Amino acid sequence: MSKLLELKIRKYEKIIHDHNRDNKHFYDELLVLVRRCEERYKSVLEAPDDSPEWQAIVLKQTEQPVLSFQSRKMGDMPAHEAAEIRHEVIELYNRGYPTAIIANILGIRTATAGSTIGSYQHQINYQNARKVKM
Repeated sequence: MSKLLELKIRKYEKIIHDHNRDNKHFYDELLVLVRRCEERYKSVLEAPDDSPEWQAIVLKQTEQPVLSFQSRKMGDMPAHEAAEIRHEVIELYNRGYPTAIIANILGIRTATAGSTIGSYQHQINYQNARKVKM
């Protein structure tokens, strides 16, 4: 496997790791705010909408980390880059990565990764069928 592809995999894994860490931190902070609200009002449901405790919870919810990945189209890439991406899709597929993760690692649309894998499977099936007929 190429060093560039290994770098892309490590970058993907770091993004996931950082998101999980940030998400845990977010929920820990939200839990503290919920507990403060429950201490004062016995239940979050009983807290008035204008209470500082409830307002802090509402504000915190807007800060939830979002996990997103680049999603380029093959048509927007130079031909040599698109060819390399197709090769990397197949390499990752043969290593057992699911389609959605392949797309995230390579920064392409999931449908693009899926159609590339489908074409590859069709090609392999065709070659195997020709071998059987010979």
